[in-house]
Amino acid sequence: MRRNPHRVETGGERGLAALLGPQGLLCSVLPDFEFRPAQFHMAQAVEEAIAAGETLLAEAGTGTGKTLAYLIPALLSGRKTVIATGTKTLQDQLFFKDIPLLASALPRTFVASLMKGRANYLCRRNLRRALTETHTRPERQTLIKIQAWSAESRRGDRGELTFLPEPDPLWDDIAAWSETCLGTACEDYDGCFLTRMRQEAGAADLVVVNHHLLLADAALRDSSQFQVIPSYDVLVLDEAHLLEEVATDFFGVEISNLRIERLIRDAHREWTTSSAGDRSIPSHLTHLAEASARFFHSLDLPQGTRRLRPEALDGSCREMGRELSQGLILLHDLVLAAPGKPEGLLACGRRAREQAGILGTFLEWSGALSEEGGEAPMVRWSERRGRGAFLRTTPLDVSADFRRTILESAEAVILTSATLSAAGRFDFLRGRLGILEAGEFQTASPFDYARQALLYIPRHLPDPRHPGFVEAAAGEIRSILEITRGRALVLFTSLDAMETTHRLLHGQIPFPLMVQGQAPRTELLERFRQEVASVLLATRSFWQGVDVAGETLSCVIVHKLPFGFPGDPVLEARLEYIQQQGGDPFREYQVPSAIISLRQGLGRLIRSEQDRGALCILDTRLLLRGYGRAFLESLPPCPVTSTREDLRRFFASPSPSSSPGYPLGARGEEWRGEEPAEIG
Repeated sequence: MRRNPHRVETGGERGLAALLGPQGLLCSVLPDFEFRPAQFHMAQAVEEAIAAGETLLAEAGTGTGKTLAYLIPALLSGRKTVIATGTKTLQDQLFFKDIPLLASALPRTFVASLMKGRANYLCRRNLRRALTETHTRPERQTLIKIQAWSAESRRGDRGELTFLPEPDPLWDDIAAWSETCLGTACEDYDGCFLTRMRQEAGAADLVVVNHHLLLADAALRDSSQFQVIPSYDVLVLDEAHLLEEVATDFFGVEISNLRIERLIRDAHREWTTSSAGDRSIPSHLTHLAEASARFFHSLDLPQGTRRLRPEALDGSCREMGRELSQGLILLHDLVLAAPGKPEGLLACGRRAREQAGILGTFLEWSGALSEEGGEAPMVRWSERRGRGAFLRTTPLDVSADFRRTILESAEAVILTSATLSAAGRFDFLRGRLGILEAGEFQTASPFDYARQALLYIPRHLPDPRHPGFVEAAAGEIRSILEITRGRALVLFTSLDAMETTHRLLHGQIPFPLMVQGQAPRTELLERFRQEVASVLLATRSFWQGVDVAGETLSCVIVHKLPFGFPGDPVLEARLEYIQQQGGDPFREYQVPSAIISLRQGLGRLIRSEQDRGALCILDTRLLLRGYGRAFLESLPPCPVTSTREDLRRFFASPSPSSSPGYPLGARGEEWRGEEPAEIG
């Protein structure tokens, strides 16, 4: 194996104080490093949890430096460690920035490895096959460029292809999908990029993955005893507030017309290039494509998502589904019986049988929202996106599966994020992820929010559920932007509200106005950084992972509290299940979940000690509803106001030494508003 650039050849062992302390090694060898008490205390908590083989919940506010606080004790422990991040952005930051930094400074030799999901890697076999097929001239030129790159690339990572736009259907044809992977039977196995990645990870001390790969590996190990990520002693789950959502995806199943179309296309390709003599296979693939088209058309699914009811599969629809299921089983049997069948065709047969099983669960479903076979209850729902029609089965409670496959997979597990708690407690996360026993560590952000920030909650707006709210909120946003001179990120909870607001603001403000969807996320953020006065309207995917320091982001405007979308079929069923169990779905799930999302969104504002700005929440329920107190007590301790004049004075002030408004949490009448109206 080639020498890893993150290996250092300095010897010796030192404690945390000698590394992270005020006169520690890192202060002397890293020019930008400075001692942070909160970071040091978190590192101590992580070190103790690793030594004791325990689970630790560690919430560290923005600016704590939590990555070094868990990287250093993990490396000094000498134990095999996997770090899982919620986003590729943090994954790349860890591997290409933070780890090399430590490698240049730590008195310990270590090897680090990066693992991404299959879709990020080139499959040499799929590329070779694609080059034999008919393509447009530009597509063929791109494939030839990819072929030349593959001969030089060590990782085969799609991220290296700067000339390939994202998304690109051409990459979908040549990526290393599990459905087309032949494993050790592949002629390219020894030169496979995935094989190399796994070998390097097996030899590494520290392996960096993302949540999706970790959960995919857990589901694979749970069902087949096969694993992609090597066994580890210590597991660090960064951005842990995202874990339930990712786990919900991976412990569910789906079938779609697109997946069956891909199966048919792959099977036809494998048959065409093989010596299998059974000519009934291509004929059957044609019949299978027709059966799939009839079934998914008969569902008559609307655009978007909806909860699936048993009656949606009644009558002729159910018969067509059975016909499709039988056709998939027959494909498996034909492949199995075909003489001279290659491994690729056999893999297609196994996929057909698996899809028939998933479809069968939908066709046999009674519709009851209850525990099935002792397992957590599931919700079945549909989605139509473009020409894609999807049927999905999703668990409503992943706590038992998560505990078994993730929390029990390592001796010590560290869950960390800037937002793990709601109203100062970890109860919500503990319950959702099945965390029975764990230590707790909390440290606030070192930033001085009382001097650097102002919270503005306008009283005069209507309730967000009022028909006139979106138009009134757009007028308020326009007034705020006049005061802030643009420089704002406006966060929405729905596409409709974002698009309507964009239409109402377009041509009405003298600042560059961008909206999510106009360009790829990375391009939008780069434009936002470069154009200081610009305004960016965005939805849920921008509530986290946006790091824009400095004057460019001087205001975060939250359109309304981020409660789950009422039409979300999984949320609807989850709340129904909590109620069936005797719980209060609003207070036990919706409020704490929304608090964590809100804290994430507002965390975009202050990213350094020099930043200064306003948090503007256009939702009067913070002041008028009983549950508003829980939200307010979870926010950074900054002054709060409901008057634009205070907001104007804040931005007119040359320094953050004296923010107008009233202290958040001071129990004063100025922020309490009317007597809270309890939920009926």
